[in-house]
Amino acid sequence: MLLKFFAILSVATPAFEYEDYQNSNEIPPVSTSGPKFGFPFRPPSLINEASTKLTKVYWNTPTFQCDYHKLNFSGLAEKYKIIMNKDDRFHGNAINILYDPGNFPAVLKNGTRTVLRNGGVPQEGNLTDHLIIFEKLVQQLIPDESFSGIGIIDFESWRPVFRQNFGALSEYKVLSFDIEKRRHPIWTNAWLQKEAKKRFEAAAKQFMEETLLVAKLTRPYATWGYYAYPYCFNMSPSNRRGPCPKEAVVENDSLEWLFNLEDNLYPSLYLSNKDSIKDKVKMVEGRIEETKRIVKHLEKHKNIMPYFWYKYHDAKDFLSKVSVDVDGFSTTPR
Repeated sequence: MLLKFFAILSVATPAFEYEDYQNSNEIPPVSTSGPKFGFPFRPPSLINEASTKLTKVYWNTPTFQCDYHKLNFSGLAEKYKIIMNKDDRFHGNAINILYDPGNFPAVLKNGTRTVLRNGGVPQEGNLTDHLIIFEKLVQQLIPDESFSGIGIIDFESWRPVFRQNFGALSEYKVLSFDIEKRRHPIWTNAWLQKEAKKRFEAAAKQFMEETLLVAKLTRPYATWGYYAYPYCFNMSPSNRRGPCPKEAVVENDSLEWLFNLEDNLYPSLYLSNKDSIKDKVKMVEGRIEETKRIVKHLEKHKNIMPYFWYKYHDAKDFLSKVSVDVDGFSTTPR
């Protein structure tokens, strides 16, 4: 039986962490890419100190759904030293991911209707209401007040950098512009656009900051961060280069407030089946290098914990062994 997983919006997958075990309280596990693989981590291009650092792998896949079919993944996790929640629970003692938690402002679709949840955009949202709901959810999903694992906030409806709300997220820029046009009917479009950006980013920062602070206050022994940050936008249809575009680098620098508050950074390394192996390598290296660049200039040490999926995000196929190598795992059995 194969579970149906969704690459970004619904289900997260195994995360692996670059960490010096001299600073870790956990038993060093062997790296792996999932149940089918148990391979040592070796890519010197992704981490210069590969010889002195090991890889921690967290199982962040809802395989508890396989219980009905009498399939249990706990034995495989133990065999390959993957860090998994006790009894293969999706929420548990080691890792907890919160999907679209609380009451973040968002533009939602209900059939043919558009619904504005909590104002639709952050500058129109009720922050207090969101934080109350978020805190209750954290307490519900992570009842252990001494939880000391990793926590991931997976909110992807909009991004705190106004420009980065493009494609499917462009409606947040349109709505923000329309709001300013109603507030200032005689302003020029340039002024309206500038004000929309200013108010959106200020409110977005407040929502993301306060949400993370509530998470850290509610479960203070855990380490927290937002899924997918930092964004890079490399190897995209409009940018077929490995390094992150300069514009994205500048914008990441403007998000220093977020990265300083996070304990862990969770860039996404989901691979495309359409890309060549060379392009896959460019994508992975570009995103890891950008994350390392950011961490280097932060006030305190941050763990880099990329999200790795064992399937292609644009196909139903599992990764080939060559693609597994690209994401950081050798195919030589230990």
